[in-house]
Amino acid sequence: MLLNGFCLGSIAIIFMIVLRDFRHLLIGRVFLLLLVSGMAFLLRDVVPPDWKWLMGDIMTFLPALFWLLCQLGFTRKPNLRSVWSVLAVFSCVIPIVGRQLGADADETSIRNMLLWRLPQTAEYVVILHGIWVVMANWADDLLVDRRRMRAVLLCTVGVSSLWVTLTLNTGYLSEFSLPLVVGIAILVAGNMLLKGREGVLLAQRLDPQAVSGSARERDVPEELKTDCPMAQKLTALMDDGYYRTGKLTLKMLAQELGLPEYKTRSLINKAFAYRNFNDYINNLRIAEASARLISEPDTPIQNIALDVGYRTISSFNRTFREIQKKTPSDYRAEHLLADLSEQHSVA
Repeated sequence: MLLNGFCLGSIAIIFMIVLRDFRHLLIGRVFLLLLVSGMAFLLRDVVPPDWKWLMGDIMTFLPALFWLLCQLGFTRKPNLRSVWSVLAVFSCVIPIVGRQLGADADETSIRNMLLWRLPQTAEYVVILHGIWVVMANWADDLLVDRRRMRAVLLCTVGVSSLWVTLTLNTGYLSEFSLPLVVGIAILVAGNMLLKGREGVLLAQRLDPQAVSGSARERDVPEELKTDCPMAQKLTALMDDGYYRTGKLTLKMLAQELGLPEYKTRSLINKAFAYRNFNDYINNLRIAEASARLISEPDTPIQNIALDVGYRTISSFNRTFREIQKKTPSDYRAEHLLADLSEQHSVA
């Protein structure tokens, strides 16, 4: 009971930290829900019997929320329309339906298989997939120390989630160990959040959307401008159109700057507020393409795509839509129509 109380108090502190620093982010809100699910687990034995069903339903969301946290925190393009999403929803919704229908987890039947056994298996699968997502994508962040913190944070939460799920579903592990495992996970998570609150959950960058001016004006917000000579060199290099280089890689850019790759990563992140190299280059390319779509209405879109560095029109269209939230054709038509309307109003 004392350990449970300590864990609840620690979760409450972390809850307030996340609420204060990350509530404006989707990943922050998901992390808050994950903490609520952890609270339900710790409260399951102390709430009145009439409320135990509610604690059980909230706890059921733990694996799915962890998986979603990993997707939002570590993949550059979270794919929430996939078989993994279906599996995550299945793992948390079906057991709730089973409890409402009065299904018995100990009975041997097809209903038991559908309402309990399969969802339990799905819980293990989505947690393990979440941990795999963390490890497969952790190097995407430009700053080594921050990506290590994020990996430790999510892997600790993932291992504790798997431990809790396995214990509650099978009873193979001692339930006495559960508060201890949860307590360790809370201490690690709290330490990570307190050591580096800024960007530990999600390394953010500003989204420069301007479509005119030089690369320096487009991609270095006023508050992030720096007197660092290497930042000035990088800006000048991009102003000369180096981002148009085909098959451009971080290694190529580092060699051009005469810097090690890790210092180039840090420079892009700290001086220009981008999460990773691809985001940086894509925003430069799409900024130029956006300007040319308006200033050169007769130039084919494919020509512009190739000119700014894309090898295929499909990759250009996909990236353009991610950044500008519309297709190149729609973007051009919308701005040309606006210019035409403005000319008519002036006339």
